[in-house]
Amino acid sequence: MSVLDIPLRKALQLFYANERLRRSVLKEDIRLDRKKEAGGTRSQGGDFYLPFWSDVKRHIAGDGDLAQMTIDRVASNQNFKRLYPLLKDGVLELLNAKLRWSNEPVEIIPKSVHGNLRIEQLNAIVRIRDALHARVREKYTRVVYPYFSEEPALSDEAGRLGIWAMQQALPNLDPNDMRLIDPLRRVFFSPETTPLRGDEEAVFVDRYTSLASEWERLRRE
Repeated sequence: MSVLDIPLRKALQLFYANERLRRSVLKEDIRLDRKKEAGGTRSQGGDFYLPFWSDVKRHIAGDGDLAQMTIDRVASNQNFKRLYPLLKDGVLELLNAKLRWSNEPVEIIPKSVHGNLRIEQLNAIVRIRDALHARVREKYTRVVYPYFSEEPALSDEAGRLGIWAMQQALPNLDPNDMRLIDPLRRVFFSPETTPLRGDEEAVFVDRYTSLASEWERLRRE
């Protein structure tokens, strides 16, 4: 039932992926589900992006330099060689030019942010895990969730759906603090830059329903 229990970043990728990519990702998920059902494990070796995101947090907190940490990560694992430097460049540009955190003391709030968005119509859960929670002096806080996929790039509509989903999944935090970043494109989305229109829930549920239907069709094939 993996498509009905899914990270937000993967949901956004599948909502807007072309048919070829969406089918490829869904078929691989189905293969892993069947492997688990047969007594194996569904794991693909851990989250590829987790070490990078951990380094981003350390960089923002002033506990390390992302450029050097990325060099060290690549040296330790050649699987990171192509994507990690691209992600590093994107994150540094966002931090220095767009998120306006350069030259300001930033405190990473120790407890990462987690939350679930429940889609009752589908009995589904969209998960937000390990979002960055930062406080800039005493002026404001930010909750930052990353989208790492190479394709597709996030459109404005996808950005709005992502911000809406974050607000619903994290109701105890200020909805205006939500930020969704796409480092590979060096863009970010917020309630200010991409204002919600009020139709986000309907669009989200519609796209999720179509995705779940396609997953079910492929599972039966």
